[in-house]
Amino acid sequence: MRRALVLMLCALSLAAGAYASEVVERILAVVNDEVVTEQDLQIVMAPVLAQYRTMVAGAEYEDKVREARQEFLSKVIDDKLILSEAKRKQVIVKEEEVDGMMADVRNKFPSREAFLGTIGEQGLTEKKLWNRFRDQLITQKLISYEVKSKVSVSPGEVNDYYKAHEQEFKQGDRVHLQHILIRSSNRSEEEAKALAEDLSVQLTAGKPFEELAKTYSEGAEASEGGDMGWVEKGQLMGEIDQQVFNLEAGKLTGPIQSSLGYHLFKVVERKEVSIKPLAEVRSEVQDALFKQKLRDRLESWMKLLKKNAYISIR
Repeated sequence: MRRALVLMLCALSLAAGAYASEVVERILAVVNDEVVTEQDLQIVMAPVLAQYRTMVAGAEYEDKVREARQEFLSKVIDDKLILSEAKRKQVIVKEEEVDGMMADVRNKFPSREAFLGTIGEQGLTEKKLWNRFRDQLITQKLISYEVKSKVSVSPGEVNDYYKAHEQEFKQGDRVHLQHILIRSSNRSEEEAKALAEDLSVQLTAGKPFEELAKTYSEGAEASEGGDMGWVEKGQLMGEIDQQVFNLEAGKLTGPIQSSLGYHLFKVVERKEVSIKPLAEVRSEVQDALFKQKLRDRLESWMKLLKKNAYISIR
């Protein structure tokens, strides 16, 4: 719970107010009518610095802090620029929206005291956190209008991308498997092997795989009749992978020993190397194109904001 809020606060780089009483209220930058203070920077950097302290020390720690300061200062300046533009355009949010975000965060904690203690460690009060959430919602609404609403991907663009990048959608040899696992941890090695061999005989004699899997298998997919779905070559353990991919559709392996116990597999279907059809990856391609166009549009919009903004870094 504490980590979830820390990560959330790190993402909301729209800080305002004091981080701690000993931090000097030093102005680092002016962005139109907004100011970026040392406290603003310390608030958004706090979770990252805490992580660095557990990973490195000495000169390496100092180097990482210097790099982080530059990266986070740039991010805070961008956020202040968007916030300034949102205020100029009089973007507003309802108090109920902000209250809802606050409630969502508070509900992640076992008590009000735990919630206040955690945000206090970030140099925040409830009011300051409320203001941060309000500013986040304001900027999200502006970005949604100025950027997201003006981005679209046509079916033709999806088709063109697919044709030009077919190799990205290549899939290797794969098999549709059914699986029975007899764990040796639940019985002696001899008993596990004997049971696996008995089941193998029953399967060879025509006993339905699904029936035996539901009755005897101790694998994760036992309740589904041992159905593992499609598995690509190389995803299974070495010996198992080799034996399974040497089988034709409809064939069975004998008992295969592993650290878990004994495995029995049936190859239901096989498919060779192929290119996924467009119908199968259309939504994936469309999503990737949309995200790229969104990044490009946001970058262009930010450049325009910066061109017309007053930004002074001190």
